[in-house]
Amino acid sequence: MKVALLFIAVLSFLVGKSNAQTPVSWAEAQKNKRATIVVHYFQSPMFSYSSNMKERPRGICVDLMENFAQYVKEKKGVELQIEYRGFDGFSKFYEATKNSPNGTFGIGSITITDARKKEVKFSPAFIQSANFLLTHSSVPTLRHMELIAKEFKGMTAYTAKNTTNAARLEAIKRQYMPEMNIQYLESSLEVLRAIAQDPKGFTYLDFVYYNNALKDNLPVKRHPVGDSASEQFGLIMPLTSDWSAIIEEFLSANGMNYCNSMQYKKSLNLHLGESAVKLLESLRQKN
Repeated sequence: MKVALLFIAVLSFLVGKSNAQTPVSWAEAQKNKRATIVVHYFQSPMFSYSSNMKERPRGICVDLMENFAQYVKEKKGVELQIEYRGFDGFSKFYEATKNSPNGTFGIGSITITDARKKEVKFSPAFIQSANFLLTHSSVPTLRHMELIAKEFKGMTAYTAKNTTNAARLEAIKRQYMPEMNIQYLESSLEVLRAIAQDPKGFTYLDFVYYNNALKDNLPVKRHPVGDSASEQFGLIMPLTSDWSAIIEEFLSANGMNYCNSMQYKKSLNLHLGESAVKLLESLRQKN
């Protein structure tokens, strides 16, 4: 019986491996008029999310990729098949995408930075991000950033490894709060849960996580003195990718200008909600 179960497990593993698709270059896709692309994602509320890794993801970035496939079919006559692969946390997702073959994309709430541009290719930005200083709802409102060492004394900063929000907290530690204790977690969703449970915790998170907390009625509070709307999100590709030009064409004014399209606006309202879209717009105007 044990031998039979072992055989079934090995067979299932081999079948799963054989079903995995190999992505191809844009040059090969144009030649053959068809291609498989692999799209990596991590759990990012509203942008790329699923209830489990076997389920097809949803979100703003998934809609973008599906509309990209439609654009390529209509404008270039190339049929795209998309295989989505999920990852538990940002670090694993980023490393896997960076080291993957041509024809692989990474989607989610990925901030465009100069440091990352040395490791991966970015698409043009498809949305401007806002970042919020968050705590448990029981924490008194921080009056000024210069007072954070005093008013958040004894509190623990939670953050996800290798994210721009981790870098932001590390900068605050250097500038204002040298005694700050930083606890690194695997994902931003874990960070959100941590501050919802810990009255002595704080963090920086992208606006989508705050929006998610509001939707789920989590006891999370935003401290407006820490608001920042200086970041932009983009898709990523390995440095070897030749797909960047066609993605840029799709997103730019010279192509479909996706970010001004009805499909894009519908996607934002569907996944973010009208209140979050209005919040983003108000923060852009302030900055």
